[in-house]
Amino acid sequence: MCFEPPDTCFVTYVGDLDADVVARMNAVLEETTRHRRSVDLLVDLSRTGQVSERVRRHAAFGMLLLNPRATAVFGADFHLRVVVSMITKAIRLLHVDLRGQIKFFDRETDARAWLAEVRRRETMQRSA
Repeated sequence: MCFEPPDTCFVTYVGDLDADVVARMNAVLEETTRHRRSVDLLVDLSRTGQVSERVRRHAAFGMLLLNPRATAVFGADFHLRVVVSMITKAIRLLHVDLRGQIKFFDRETDARAWLAEVRRRETMQRSA
């Protein structure tokens, strides 16, 4: 996990996910982004293994904490795309205002290009 100025948190999950590790990552992400107006998430799931129910709960909590402007996920297989989509839908069903959209990409370059476009559109809207 690393922060890429000005506003992107790049998170890579490798292997089977441990709920305690995900909870600690959430805390670091929240601390890193606490004073920022907008944050984008770039998530690499290309080397992710199993995702337990506890991990899914922690992932949902992390999304609520950050409430990113946009989330670009790349490298996720079909199963992981379904899991991430279910987490997002569960958050929205609970009437929580998750502001940013989540899109899936096969490649990191495409994910980064989409985030750059989201950032560009927001900048244009603010200056209009």
